[in-house]
Amino acid sequence: MSYFPFFVEIGQKRCLVVGGGTVAFRKIEKLLPFGVEITVVSPSFCAEIEQTEGICRIRKEFQAEDVEDMCFVIGATDCEAVNARIAAVCHAKHIPVNIVDDAEKCSFFFPALVKRGAFVAGFSTGGASPLAARFIREQMEEAIPTGFADVIELMAAVRGRVKAAFADSGKREQVLRYIFRLALEKNGNVSQAEIEEIIRKEGEQ
Repeated sequence: MSYFPFFVEIGQKRCLVVGGGTVAFRKIEKLLPFGVEITVVSPSFCAEIEQTEGICRIRKEFQAEDVEDMCFVIGATDCEAVNARIAAVCHAKHIPVNIVDDAEKCSFFFPALVKRGAFVAGFSTGGASPLAARFIREQMEEAIPTGFADVIELMAAVRGRVKAAFADSGKREQVLRYIFRLALEKNGNVSQAEIEEIIRKEGEQ
C-alpha cells in the first residue's frame, strides 16, 4: 500500500519518543529542526540524547499514561513487547504512532527527508524499503542547487510585491519565474534594487 504525504505543521506540538538509544536519537534529530516539543522516556539514554539540548528526558519505564496530551508518539525501544504496547495504547487513543522497523504497527511513517530552509521534500516506500527512500533522498540532495534555502526565502519575500504590482495572474507568474531563474543563477543573492528594476521593466512592457 502507498501512503499519501500530508505536510503538517508540528512546531510547538508535543511528541513522545520512547527509547534512549541511537535509533531514537536519529528520530529526534529529524524532528528538532521543526520546533517540536520532545519528551524522551527511557530507563537510560545514549550519549547523543544526553547531550541534546531542548528536549525533556525522563528516566523510567514506559507507562500508558505517558502518551496523554501527545500529538504523536515514536516507539524506538529494543523490546518488541514494549513497542507493541506503545502501539496498542496509541491506536486505542487515536494518537498517531510510529514504531521503528515495524511497519504493521505504524499509523504514520518517517520519510527520508531533505530540508533546505522552508523547502522540505520527503520520500517514503510505505515501510517497504527505507534503503530505497534514502537512495532517492541522496540523489535529491546532490541535485539541489547551492543557496536554495536563500532562493526560497527570497521568493517568499517578493511574492506580495509582485502580486501588488501586477493584476494579471499570467504576468505575475511570468515575473516570478524570471526572478526565480535569476535567484538560482545568483544563489539567492538578488538585491531589492534588482527586484524593483525587474518589476519596473516588466511593468512597462
